[in-house]
Amino acid sequence: MTILLVRHDTCLPALDGMVAGEFAAARGTRFAALATGGAGHARFDCAQHVLAHGELAANGLLWAERAGDRPVVAPVDRGAVARIPGTVVVPINPHLAAYRDAEARILATAERAGRAVETLDVRGVDDRLELLTAGGEIVAAWRRDRFGRPLPLDATLPIHEGRALRVLIVGDEALQREVYPAPLAALGDAAEALGLDLTPVFADPRAEPALVWDRLLAGVDGLLLPGGSDMEQVEGQIAAARAAIRRDLPTAGLCLGMQTMASAVAQELCGMNDANLEEADPDAQTKTFVRLHDELGRPAHRLGLLASRLEPGSRLAALAGGAERLDVHYNHRFVLDPALEGPLAAAGLAVCARQGERAYADAIELPALRFFVGMQGHPELASRRGRPHPLLAGLLAAMASR
Repeated sequence: MTILLVRHDTCLPALDGMVAGEFAAARGTRFAALATGGAGHARFDCAQHVLAHGELAANGLLWAERAGDRPVVAPVDRGAVARIPGTVVVPINPHLAAYRDAEARILATAERAGRAVETLDVRGVDDRLELLTAGGEIVAAWRRDRFGRPLPLDATLPIHEGRALRVLIVGDEALQREVYPAPLAALGDAAEALGLDLTPVFADPRAEPALVWDRLLAGVDGLLLPGGSDMEQVEGQIAAARAAIRRDLPTAGLCLGMQTMASAVAQELCGMNDANLEEADPDAQTKTFVRLHDELGRPAHRLGLLASRLEPGSRLAALAGGAERLDVHYNHRFVLDPALEGPLAAAGLAVCARQGERAYADAIELPALRFFVGMQGHPELASRRGRPHPLLAGLLAAMASR
């Protein structure tokens, strides 16, 4: 059977592999990412996509999982592609040297194995992506909506009723659109499912001073604090979350966003003005999130699709339809310090989910506020068109009810 190489020369991690994933799903063929995927992109957080089995991979694999509605298996070595049975679609990015070397290796091994290889190229025109044969014939085409999601050209856009909503994403817009696209896509899924006219706006937490967040939040209906490994975001995210508490503005946090939300509660409601993440400030007197260790005291990394136990009666449990557990993609090495749970609870914070295997906090909420819920993991990775994640759907529903 044929090996289909989909070549997309792009410097944007968010697009790397998008067309290959969509094409494989449309054809009903197997999709195989290369182990070199994501290598060479000179961008922060370009390989932070969490695979279900517990591995970080190139962010563009998000689109293959969304299109096929199934987990992408572990990336394969370039020399193993010719041994994959049946027709297989493989993304190739000539922008990166590792991919160029991989393409040559695949061609050589396929020839020895007697496998046919067909090469298709991606051409980008504004927000349109076209897939072409070697002869220039357009095989398929997609356009991208305001949330970065690829849609068939004949897809009908919904007609919105009611007032337009604005959500402030506390993150660099270029990173959210060009590098790690999952939160924006998940917001699009939730807005579409709820029939809401949603406009995302952005504020870079590394650039905005603490005093500006009250003014920024006055012009929006809700706040999203996304994840990331750049600790320069922390101070701005905490300031934004503190302002959201004061304004009772619907707020959701993803991974790092949950950590900054809890730290904001410690500062704003507990009077712990020195509180900070150990990862961001190792010298902080009050460390809200501390290093995770396993049962033998060794530093641990919680990675993969893992279970969280939902607290009965919590808002998060209600959003999940009363479920007792929720499977979430996790990628973290720090946890809420159990010693702080008492003071935070006295200030109104509730732990609404805990690790399936241990008692550490997986999610938090402030029940007294309209909506203030954060999850330690990456629920955005489980979102799909027609099936948004309940956390993001809950945020938008709270925004619409204001």
